[in-house]
Amino acid sequence: MKALVVGLLTWISAHTTYPMPAETPVIAVVPHAYLELLACGQSCEALGVYPDAGVIYVDAKLQLDSNICARSVLLHELVHYDQQQEGRFLNLPRVIQSQLREREAYSVQKQFLSDNGRAVDFGNNFRLGAFMGPACNPGQRAGG
Repeated sequence: MKALVVGLLTWISAHTTYPMPAETPVIAVVPHAYLELLACGQSCEALGVYPDAGVIYVDAKLQLDSNICARSVLLHELVHYDQQQEGRFLNLPRVIQSQLREREAYSVQKQFLSDNGRAVDFGNNFRLGAFMGPACNPGQRAGG
C-alpha cells in the first residue's frame, strides 16, 4: 500500500502545484458501512473520505491493487490530504472551501483517469458500480 500511495502522491505532484509531502497519510481500508458513518452519517455512495486527521479511509470493496478507477478514489482523497497539508482554501468561508476542495479533487481525479485511458461520469448519477464492475477494468472505458 505504501508504494501505491507514494506513486499516487508523485503523480499528483507532477500534475498539480502540490509538492510531494514530507509524510504520507495512513490508509485505512474499512467496510462500506463504517465509511458511510464517517462520510455521511447515514447510508450513502461514499467510496473514500479524508476527515483532515492524517488518515484516509477507503471502501474495502475497492480493488486498489488491480483497478485504476479504484485507485483514482484513493488519489482523490490524497488530493484532499495535499490540500490540508498546504492549507489550500483555508482563508475562504467553509461552504466555498468545501466546494473548491471537491472541484479540484474531482478535476485531478478526472485527469488521472484520462491519462490511464478511462472516463467516468462524476454527475448526479455516479454510482459505486462504475468503480467496481467490468466497465472500469483495464482496456475498457467507463461511462462518459
